[in-house]
Amino acid sequence: MNEYIIGIDVGSSKICAAAGKVDKYGRMQIMGITSANCNGVKKGIVVDIDKTSESIKQCIDSLERMVDTKITEAYICLPGGICELVWNKGVVAVASEDREIKENDIKRVLKASKIITIPSDKEIVGVIPEQYIIDGYDKIKDPVGMSGLRLEVDAQIILAQSTVVNNLLKSISKAEIKVLGIVLQPLAISQVALKEEEIQRGIALVDVGAQSTDIYIYEGSNLVSIDTIPLGGNTITNDIALCLKLPFSEAEKLKIRYGSVGEESVSYDSPIEVNVDYNGKVHVDYFMLKQIIEARIEEILYLIDQKIKCSELYEKISGIVLVGGGLALIKGIEGFSKHILEKPIRVGAPEYIGAASPLYASAVGIVKDVADSIKDKGFMTEVKKESEDSNREWTEERDKKDNNNGFVSKIKEFFTDFF
Repeated sequence: MNEYIIGIDVGSSKICAAAGKVDKYGRMQIMGITSANCNGVKKGIVVDIDKTSESIKQCIDSLERMVDTKITEAYICLPGGICELVWNKGVVAVASEDREIKENDIKRVLKASKIITIPSDKEIVGVIPEQYIIDGYDKIKDPVGMSGLRLEVDAQIILAQSTVVNNLLKSISKAEIKVLGIVLQPLAISQVALKEEEIQRGIALVDVGAQSTDIYIYEGSNLVSIDTIPLGGNTITNDIALCLKLPFSEAEKLKIRYGSVGEESVSYDSPIEVNVDYNGKVHVDYFMLKQIIEARIEEILYLIDQKIKCSELYEKISGIVLVGGGLALIKGIEGFSKHILEKPIRVGAPEYIGAASPLYASAVGIVKDVADSIKDKGFMTEVKKESEDSNREWTEERDKKDNNNGFVSKIKEFFTDFF
């Protein structure tokens, strides 16, 4: 089990799970990915623990068959729409006598940044360090190893309702999965759907789910805004079901298979045959279906546009990236959206074989985020081990030579001090 990193994304209509591992070259590989329908979550909030737990079990069972191992531990993501960002500062004195900043100093300053007044119904679920400041010098990303007397951090404190988080954790625990850690959903998605240049320049990440649309705005490498619209892909399906008098499940199949917008979409001359029940069939006109889908998508896009413009960051945004299964899977959505959002737009998807779908962005992003953390720690351990081995070999070689005392012993002292 230890060789796989498991990421679980609990969504309003689907549970997605991904299994990944880091190969010997330090590259992450996705070894398996799957999804299962879910009816126990509404707008990112668990409303039925039993149903959600059962869906998680089905999803994990399917993933276990793919990777041929028992899964008992996983990392999960917390939807950004149920979270709140609060800016705060932490300040500590550097503890070591030589004034070198160590990992423990980072932990202390991040802990200090959490000292804020929060409502009784909320809890701190994470901290995002935006920049570190050493003795007044700011914009430092990684201060470990640097020297200073005073260490500060500007951080975003992530708050969420305690009951919402607890119900999510209970659902996963009931599925007999131990939660090893929580990743904020926008940070997970940004790992696999956004480019570093886009995050630096300013980008809007729009995650359209089944029942809600989350809008995340990045500027200068930082997540600066989270907003939510209470409409998603299920709204389009409901319109199809009501207008064409079809069951919801058949309307969903129609949307996935034939859903398209704009002039570039494929045309169907003959009517589409749909099963209404066990005995009856109806024929649906493709152009009628397209009009229904376009009308609702146009409304969702206008609402997204209004939210982005109201954030006062509109001018700083260089483009928009769509993820999730609500809009990103609709044919022709990129060209159709440009006329409304008036920004360069693309569909974001993980660039991994077998997982290159915007539907899997969150699950793959969790694995990527955890893999990067493990890889960094593993790399430092490996460097330390290699340096110790080098010192040992060098010492053994030096012991064989009695007459090399001057220049060589100075190098040895340097290596000893350095490592």
